[in-house]
Amino acid sequence: STLHHRHINIHSRHYQIHLPGELEKYMDHCPAWLQPRDDTTNNWMDLDCKMTETIALVRAIGAKYFLIPDDPAMVERSEQVEKVLFSIMNSMVYLINKICFAPNNPEKQFDPVYAKSRFSKKFVSFAKKLDPLLEGPFIMGDTLPIHADYLLYACLCDLKDFLPEPFEKNEYPKINNFIDKFYNYRSPPGRNGHSALIPLL
Repeated sequence: STLHHRHINIHSRHYQIHLPGELEKYMDHCPAWLQPRDDTTNNWMDLDCKMTETIALVRAIGAKYFLIPDDPAMVERSEQVEKVLFSIMNSMVYLINKICFAPNNPEKQFDPVYAKSRFSKKFVSFAKKLDPLLEGPFIMGDTLPIHADYLLYACLCDLKDFLPEPFEKNEYPKINNFIDKFYNYRSPPGRNGHSALIPLL
């Protein structure tokens, strides 16, 4: 499952999540395209800041464990992956929270058929954008995963839980191959003999 965090105040820098040491200022890693325009506005696509915070935290952990690519082209590609994930995850959350629960129903009943029918069209668009960004099997190709691979895997797990049909039918082989390769990836030993695999998932 993706990183689920409590609400933060991105402007005043008073966060409810307190991380020790090098990760204490993880929001300093928030990319420019997610930065608010001023002290009174959030990114309009992410009003609760959860995906903003997740991306910043993954980048901070990536920097700590040397998972940020050096190649400018790969840096750009990883940012493109972040952007398509940011869009699809916020679409899913918005659909569930704002649309799919009937506000006039006292039981707040969730309609999964309606939810999936609305979301499936957005997923098709997402998959078409993601496919060319996967060099195969990972974002950078047949090499070690980078920070954005960890974010991608976590988000795909959530998407698969919500809309399993495209995954079960193998409609997007590169995406399914990525999930399989990442799930079975054995992380090499990191510094001090500890595994470099980050417990993001």
